[in-house]
Amino acid sequence: MDKCLRIKRLAALTKFKAKNRSILISTDVASRGLDIPHVDVVINFDIPTHSKDYIHRVGRTARAGRSGKAITFVTQYDVELYQRIEQLINKQLPLYKTEEDEVMVLQERVAEAQRMAKMM
Repeated sequence: MDKCLRIKRLAALTKFKAKNRSILISTDVASRGLDIPHVDVVINFDIPTHSKDYIHRVGRTARAGRSGKAITFVTQYDVELYQRIEQLINKQLPLYKTEEDEVMVLQERVAEAQRMAKMM
């Protein structure tokens, strides 16, 4: 990994931990091995191939007896993976249907936030 990129990633993580930033966009690297306290919400834009990776991702919200929320975007192509997670945790997860145009509006806002984050 590029040293400059690594420094930027560590700086972003430090700012998040210090509560100077309220949003941290990360890869699966942050789901294991990093102590990231005070995470209230995890948003999964994709479902991990391995169900245990999902548990580690959403587990970021439940540290030290705290509760949190996890939101996962599921497409028609993800149903099998979603069902595997439900089997692993022995619980049916709540399902919230949405319309494509609603999602596209949010996607535009997320893309804009990502562009702004790259400039910082």
